[in-house]
Amino acid sequence: MGQVEQADWFRFCTVDFSQLDSLERCLGEFARRTLDGVLIRQVYPAEYMREISARIERHDPPFYIFPQTTPPAAARKHKHLYGITLVAADRSLSEYFRVAEGFRAHCRELFRDGVDYEERMRHIFSVLGGGRPVSLPRNPDGQGYMPATIRILPAGTTIDLHCDNNLSHHPTYAHLKTVCDVSNQLSFFLTINTPGAGGELVVYERRWSHNDDAPSEYVVSKDSSMVEDCEWISIKPQPGDMILFAGGRIYHRVAAAQGSRPRYTIGGFLANGLDGKALYYWS
Repeated sequence: MGQVEQADWFRFCTVDFSQLDSLERCLGEFARRTLDGVLIRQVYPAEYMREISARIERHDPPFYIFPQTTPPAAARKHKHLYGITLVAADRSLSEYFRVAEGFRAHCRELFRDGVDYEERMRHIFSVLGGGRPVSLPRNPDGQGYMPATIRILPAGTTIDLHCDNNLSHHPTYAHLKTVCDVSNQLSFFLTINTPGAGGELVVYERRWSHNDDAPSEYVVSKDSSMVEDCEWISIKPQPGDMILFAGGRIYHRVAAAQGSRPRYTIGGFLANGLDGKALYYWS
């Protein structure tokens, strides 16, 4: 991938993982809205991502699949997740926290012969946050949230237009809102495998407004007419690259994957703790 096209409405920078220290004020720039996105190249080597991709293909380790409507082999024909997102869970969150515990163990196994995924994410976020501690949120019973989900998009599938500030309306966010500032959350993902064509992250000039959502109403995706006259930029990180962007306030979608190779990514969300002293990540 070459240099990402710049626009005055989308302030974006690209650095190599070896230059991570240059981003030590990054989260402050996101907060001041002087930065909208950052691409960190080679967080993991591309060849290691090929091995991770092969393990996902083999369903090794045996992650929880959502939605649970088909066996692993049949699920590959459809858009699905390894793990479960907070907004896909029922209000009790009993299944969510049970799946989260298993996902963390399976994720450690997935990256068993490389740097642990959560360890690397915490390191990156701490550097970007000026050395602040980074934690996984825990519910009042001490159960940990999902650290990430693995998204699998086979040919012809996409992620529709949305803006993540809308997530805070979902009832399953009630406890999380007592821990961190979900109204200014950032989105992140590490690319594991790219499709032959398509699969780009598409970001739009349009920014989220309180008027876009009905109070206390969560809508999975928005009508594409909201951005039909807006400027846009597409970004396609390569295997091993990680992107962090202001998905809470920027309308975005993922273009349809094309070809025989599916799109595999692993990621979630990042936000400041309400006290401003810590950072939290979840999915």
